Amino acid sequence: MRLLILLLCCFSGFAAAQSYEKLYSDYRGSLYQIRLIEKSSNSKAGLGSGFQISADGLIATNYHVVAEAVSDPDKYQLEYLSVDGKQGPLKLLDIDVINDLAILRQDKPGSDFLQLADTTPSKGETIFSLGNPLDLGMTLIPGTYNGIAGGSFYDRIHFSGSINPGMSGGPAINARGHVVGINVATAGNQVSFLVPVDKLAHLYKHLRKQGPEKAVDLQAITHQQLLANQSEIIDTVLGADWKLRPLGEAMVVGEIVPAIQCWGNTQEEDDNPVTRIDKGCTGQDVVYLSEDFNTGRVEYEFFWLQSKKLQPSRFYAEYEQQMSSFFPGNNAGEEDVTNFRCDQGFTSQPRESGGETEEAQREAPKGPVIARTSYCVRRYKHFPDLYDIFFLSLSVDQKDRALVSHFTLSGFTRESAEAFTKKFTSEIQWH
Repeated sequence: MRLLILLLCCFSGFAAAQSYEKLYSDYRGSLYQIRLIEKSSNSKAGLGSGFQISADGLIATNYHVVAEAVSDPDKYQLEYLSVDGKQGPLKLLDIDVINDLAILRQDKPGSDFLQLADTTPSKGETIFSLGNPLDLGMTLIPGTYNGIAGGSFYDRIHFSGSINPGMSGGPAINARGHVVGINVATAGNQVSFLVPVDKLAHLYKHLRKQGPEKAVDLQAITHQQLLANQSEIIDTVLGADWKLRPLGEAMVVGEIVPAIQCWGNTQEEDDNPVTRIDKGCTGQDVVYLSEDFNTGRVEYEFFWLQSKKLQPSRFYAEYEQQMSSFFPGNNAGEEDVTNFRCDQGFTSQPRESGGETEEAQREAPKGPVIARTSYCVRRYKHFPDLYDIFFLSLSVDQKDRALVSHFTLSGFTRESAEAFTKKFTSEIQWH
């Protein structure tokens, strides 16, 4: 019996290997390396993967694979290389920057292309990621479909398999060879992420409707997609039930929606003359626009500082030193955004009542807490009506304690930012 079990295990392993080999053999002709070519040197400046999705030579990949050719077309061009060594130019036809997708056309269509799946895999089902990791040649990686990952504004499939650099934009297929997702990111340790195939199907349908030969304004498309995305995010955030959490002697905003996750830390007085309790909350994903420019971030932080040993002047000197290094939560260069313009002033933060008993109410501090605030805005140069907003509030009228509140919104309209600011500042309370 033990021998029979061993033989069955060996046979199943052999059968799986044969199955993987057949999948790769059957669909390798649909796979391409996508090359970002620096024109002056005529050399590779970036690599990704892609796959043919139609008989007339349309190729799908990630937007981040081709983004530099969009932002600087005078410097870069795009080329493909097939698994059989054929190469040629690529023309970018349509993009979805929110879901990190792009569709291109090759000059000479290949004979093979992949079908997009119309059914969703079952959780635990084995699927197969294909791509060109580290420029080592096309590779097939088996892994497990785990459904849509939680904690994000953007749908991503959690794939238990090793996606490596160079595989971005490659397909993940089921056992029938139908595309169920597109490689997009990895967190290491067999934790990877795919864009669901329905996002590509929607982009493909949009391209067919407008006509692949029609000239498109990619900047205008990006602008439209960013506007719609920020509107959806702000509606979701403002429509949620904001739960307050204690931080020192204050009540501050916690995890508003599952896509925003909070983390905490405490620095005790033994290591520092001031005890500091940190609470940082951030959206887990951003929208990639270029190597130095991302957007779509919602981030907020709170810091409670307190000291029983320092005189007020020493406390505030330490306080200001610790709080002097704030910066926006997203990356952007001077070619992308203007300089920040800031309005500064003073606001009041309300106190809760001192307690249920008359004695507690008599002993409790009276009146609101005064805070110094900065509200800073920088405009997107290429996308009108979109801004990064940087808000900072520091309490200034308590002798040995302070509360700092900060948030960054990147790629939002002024109206969205003002609505968020009003809600955010109204929620913070002192005990």
